[in-house]
Amino acid sequence: MKKILTSALCISALYIGTAGAQEWKVVAFGQSTDLNFASLIKPEKVGINNAWIAGQKEYLIPNQIYELPADFYLESRGGKIANSHDGMVVFYTKLPVNQTFTLESDVTLEQIGPEVDGKTPAAQEAVGLFARDTIGVARREPQPAGYEEFPNASNVIMNALITQNKKNDDLVKVTALVRDGVIKAWGNEGISINKNDYVQNVNYVEVKNIHLTLTRTSDKFILEMKDNTTGTAKKWQMNDYSGFMNQQDNESLYVGFFASRNAKVEFKNSALTLGNEHVNYDKLPVKPPVIVDIKPTLILSSPQEVYNKNYTLQFFPNTSGTVFVKELNKTLYAKVGELLQFTTELKQGSNTFSVEFKDKTKKNNQNFTINLGKSTIENLSNIIVSPTGKNTNKGTKQSPVDLQTAVNSIEPNGVIYLMDGYYDGVTIPATLSGLPGKFKTIEAMNKHKAVFINKTFDLDSSYWSIKQVIFDGNIDGKDNKPAYLRISGNHNIIDQVVTRNNSDTGLAISAKSKNRLFWPSYNLVINSDSYNNMDKSGKNADGFAAKLGVGKGNVFRGCIAHNNTDDGFDLYNKIEDGPNEPVLIDSSVTYSNGFPFSKPNIAKGSIGNGFKLGAEGQPVNHKIINSIALNNNMDGFSDNFNTGSYSINNNIAINSARYNYILRANPYTFLKPVVTFEHNYSIRDSWQSVIEDSLGPQVSVKDFQSITRNQLWKDDVEFTITRDQNGNIVLPTALKELIDKHFVK
Repeated sequence: MKKILTSALCISALYIGTAGAQEWKVVAFGQSTDLNFASLIKPEKVGINNAWIAGQKEYLIPNQIYELPADFYLESRGGKIANSHDGMVVFYTKLPVNQTFTLESDVTLEQIGPEVDGKTPAAQEAVGLFARDTIGVARREPQPAGYEEFPNASNVIMNALITQNKKNDDLVKVTALVRDGVIKAWGNEGISINKNDYVQNVNYVEVKNIHLTLTRTSDKFILEMKDNTTGTAKKWQMNDYSGFMNQQDNESLYVGFFASRNAKVEFKNSALTLGNEHVNYDKLPVKPPVIVDIKPTLILSSPQEVYNKNYTLQFFPNTSGTVFVKELNKTLYAKVGELLQFTTELKQGSNTFSVEFKDKTKKNNQNFTINLGKSTIENLSNIIVSPTGKNTNKGTKQSPVDLQTAVNSIEPNGVIYLMDGYYDGVTIPATLSGLPGKFKTIEAMNKHKAVFINKTFDLDSSYWSIKQVIFDGNIDGKDNKPAYLRISGNHNIIDQVVTRNNSDTGLAISAKSKNRLFWPSYNLVINSDSYNNMDKSGKNADGFAAKLGVGKGNVFRGCIAHNNTDDGFDLYNKIEDGPNEPVLIDSSVTYSNGFPFSKPNIAKGSIGNGFKLGAEGQPVNHKIINSIALNNNMDGFSDNFNTGSYSINNNIAINSARYNYILRANPYTFLKPVVTFEHNYSIRDSWQSVIEDSLGPQVSVKDFQSITRNQLWKDDVEFTITRDQNGNIVLPTALKELIDKHFVK
């Protein structure tokens, strides 16, 4: 196998650039270019993201200067071409940002797609030519075990050979790939990608000699593919504009050759010819900004069908301004994203309210109709429900109603009591919200004897409390079903619930809208358990999650996540959504994640973090305090590429399969992040032949103890985690004494 040379004598033989010549470098960067990306790679090729000159035995050295070779190879066993970021191996040079050029090469694609039997392409594999406004930070060399690289986002144009489909049929397409809207190296909202497939269904086994060209003129990019055997050629072009190649680095651009994900390619007769013209950015058009014209709009957040004349008309405003209700002759000031209430007394039948919502520049008139009807329920503040209840019953023990009727009828400050039995999940829309200080409650009459099954319980509403119920996706021993709890509303309390055996994450706080205004906020999950959740792929089901669109003020306190297929707690977000708001995890426990009950033989270190703090380079200042990660099958506490100034204080990690703590070196040093890491313990049975904790230079460490178990406890300790009758976590004596003695209150 080839290896990277470090000998100066050997370097001299590899065409090192001379003064005045173009200076070319090789580098691998971005997500999945590390040893941890292995599931689609032959074992002997895991971690290969390298370049070498044809006929040479050694890999080119990252960041060493070379001339452009006449014949060289790139091979990538990792990385990806994603919508908002890249991971790849590149051979590139740096040019002035206004330089025109033609980059060209004969390209022979030797292999693309997974080499592992039974695996198929993911449409993220590619090779070709590029121009981009930034090059990612080089991956660590040598690659540490279990270490994963950060994403890198850039504005880019590629003339690329990409897998035609997700089949192993040797077909590729020639694609002009353009990504723009990137303003931050870790990615941001508003990124767009366009893939223009200007040649399709090329069999690369038969078509061995393709000539690719990427040309930049003073106002255009021109891409060309030519079949050198037949002489046929096709072109694609686009107009250049200011804010594309001069966005992240307004002095330089980077051009070169790349391979990504799973590919091996040879480049021959390559040339970079610099043009005499230069780009005048003052004369280039500017891409028109996306202007969002916000029309003042009120979203009704109170019921339209009610049974009590005393009513609170409640609105969710999409902007700030004044709200005037004609029938009440009353005006209130609305603050964007905060519920607004008008109290009134309804007449029997239909009640229409004419509402004017006005901000600084616009106004909008809306009408809302509220119907006051009659209900068979005796007490709208205390409703009894059973699995066999009927909508015409009285809502008492002797005459219980069904759950949907109770949800539609309960008044603010009222309680729905569930009798023992099984219930299908329901959706509670925003119009059925409670009021500040007057929650609507669903509670098991007998603790954990009311069980939701079969369907997802969607809490899209605000000011609800759900207590002492179970969400169970598998009561019959067959396939897991989606009986999990999803929260997209605000100001809800989830108390002493259990989510288990579901086909995805047991309990998730997650947005249903890309608009940050509607991201769920100020939800509290307390003293709840989530375990043995497993999706069909066996890879993605977490215990608890606050991910994919999370607003302010969400808290998990006193929660236990164990034996889930993937993570105990997952705070993942996508680059294109932008960063989530910070989440607080307090006094919680994760153990044995990565080991669901029905699949105990999962490979060690392959899946199952305890606490995962983010994703894809987004800076989010999460906070995890007073918590424990025990015997998880991956990492105990993982930054998961979070580039923010987060806090990890008063925590214990014990015997993780990989890292107890992995807080990677932040490649975006200009952010000046400071990670607070105080009063934490890292404990193992032995520190021999295990991965040591990784704390990057941005981590401010105070009172960190990295020790073995026998340094703390002379006798064997059984770490059994239980709860008392009030739902509070009961820790084993050894852990409780350690916390009481060493943690800062």
